[in-house]
Amino acid sequence: MSNLLRRLVMVAAGSCAVGALGACTGVTAATQPTAALSVRELNIVDEHGQARLRIGAPLPDPKGLKRAVKAVGIQFMDPDGHEIGGLAMIDSLGFTGLCFDSKEGYEAMCMSLLNGEPNITFRHDWKERIILGVEKGVASIVLHDAQGTPHLRLEVDKDGKTRVEGVTPAPASR
Repeated sequence: MSNLLRRLVMVAAGSCAVGALGACTGVTAATQPTAALSVRELNIVDEHGQARLRIGAPLPDPKGLKRAVKAVGIQFMDPDGHEIGGLAMIDSLGFTGLCFDSKEGYEAMCMSLLNGEPNITFRHDWKERIILGVEKGVASIVLHDAQGTPHLRLEVDKDGKTRVEGVTPAPASR
């Protein structure tokens, strides 16, 4: 009888402890948010376990590529884990921007602040093609050829003066 009573007490105590823990964790998880969470990297994965969205400080290198400078922010990835864009801050360059990448890995379109001034850049085949921006109060649009050489610049300064400039590449020496 003593052995049976001891077992019943242990089962009852164990059930109460498990119930109490469950009640506590249920209340805490459901009603009490975590005050803070500090991590260097957070990955949001799809149903296959592939990271599709990454928040990092710093961000890791894109799959198959090497970053030239350290970036912090949010990285967007395709189903294969290749970077396809992001929202990044690059302190060393004074850059804060939202960029979308080509399948080849270059930034095909970026909307950013460069040292506090707005800039939108379009690239094709790794070359700059169109740049829109404001620098030192001068709004400009610069059009480049397929090799990335500027050919046309339109500007309006802060006083309203306009300038259209055909940027002629230097002639090749003969």
